Amino acid sequence: MENNEKYFIDFDKLFENYADKYYGAHESEYESPDDFARDLDKIYHEWATSPQDVIGGISPSEFFNRIPTAELIDILKGSCVGDNNPNSLLFDRIATEPELLPDLVALAKTATDEKLLLVLLSLINELGGADDEFYLDMIERDIDACVIEECIEALCDRAESVKEELLNRAQNTDDVGKIESYAEPLTFCEAGDDRILALLRTLLATDPNVAYVAALIGRYGDERACTDLYKLLDDCNYAEFLEIRNAIETLGGTVDNHYRDFSSDPLYQAIKGKK
Repeated sequence: MENNEKYFIDFDKLFENYADKYYGAHESEYESPDDFARDLDKIYHEWATSPQDVIGGISPSEFFNRIPTAELIDILKGSCVGDNNPNSLLFDRIATEPELLPDLVALAKTATDEKLLLVLLSLINELGGADDEFYLDMIERDIDACVIEECIEALCDRAESVKEELLNRAQNTDDVGKIESYAEPLTFCEAGDDRILALLRTLLATDPNVAYVAALIGRYGDERACTDLYKLLDDCNYAEFLEIRNAIETLGGTVDNHYRDFSSDPLYQAIKGKK
C-alpha cells in the first residue's frame, strides 16, 4: 500500500482544529491561554481516542493501530518527506513493534535526510537501541551534526563497552572534530585511564574550543588534568575562564573569582549589566 494517500493525512492539523474548537467551547474555564496549554496532553488523548468523521468514524489511535505492521516503515518514510512530519501516534505505533528494529537500523544506515534520521534514532532507542557498531559507524558518516550528536549520546550511555574502539580510532586521526566525537563518550568512563587523560590533554592543546574541552575534562574527573587547566587561566576570555574554573573546582582545585580583570570582556560586561 506504498504511497497510499490516506496514510498521509495531516493529523497535526486535525488536532489543531480540534483544539481550537475545544478552546472556543471551554474558554470560560481558563484564565489564560497558558492555562489551556497545560491541558493539551489531556485534550490530545481525548482527540486521539474519539471517532473522527474525516477518517471514517474511527479514532486516530484506532486508525494507526489498523495499519499493517509491514507497511509502517514505508509510511514513516513518506511522513518525513518535504514539510511533512510523522505524527506522534505513528511513532507510538511503531514503538510497539519490536520486530521492526532490524529494519529501522538498516534504514538508518543508509538514510541521509536529517528529519528521517532523527526519527529513526528516536525509534531505535525507544525499542532498546542498536549494537555498539551501529553508533560507532554512524559518527563516521557525513551527516548532519545533530544526528551525529544523538549517536554520541548513545555511545556515552555505553562508554565502557566502546572505550577501546574509541581510543583506537582517536589514535588514528588528526581530525580535531573526530577526536571530539571520540572524547565525549570517553569522559563517561571511569577516571584514571592514562590514555584518556593523554587524549584530553591533546585536545586541550589543539582544539580552539577551549571551554568545551575544559568541560570534558571536568566531567572525566581525573585530577591530574588540573595542572593543564591552571596554565590556561592567564590567556583566556571570560567564557573560557568560567568553564576552566568550573572544571578545576570539579577536580578539587580552587580559582579566585578575581583572578583576572575581565572588565573589558564583552561577555563579562553583558553578565554584569555593563555597556
